[in-house]
Amino acid sequence: MEHKTVQMIGRSPAGIKSLVSALKRELDADLITESCRAFSGAYAVLLCFEKYYFRNNSYAGLTIMLTEEQENQTADIIGFGGGNGLFNFSLGANSNFADTAKSILENYGFQEYRG
Repeated sequence: MEHKTVQMIGRSPAGIKSLVSALKRELDADLITESCRAFSGAYAVLLCFEKYYFRNNSYAGLTIMLTEEQENQTADIIGFGGGNGLFNFSLGANSNFADTAKSILENYGFQEYRG
């Protein structure tokens, strides 16, 4: 299965709860599940989305893990699926989905981390 992974870091003054609201509002996708955890001064949110792509008659998935500890924030974005047919061609649906989430977080000061 094709997938695209993006890792980001940020220090958004908006806070992780505002970032979650922005992603849910700005992504043109169905929220499948949301899971939040708080522990020892850290906060983590797992978001799972699904989106139908008409161009290849398939669904792509998007998983986003946001973490915040003090002023440090991270985002792990994984776009997957979106393929159709015998050879499972996605026509870039999974990559497009991940890039959309990346763009939203960039608007809140996040930067891609390649490490």
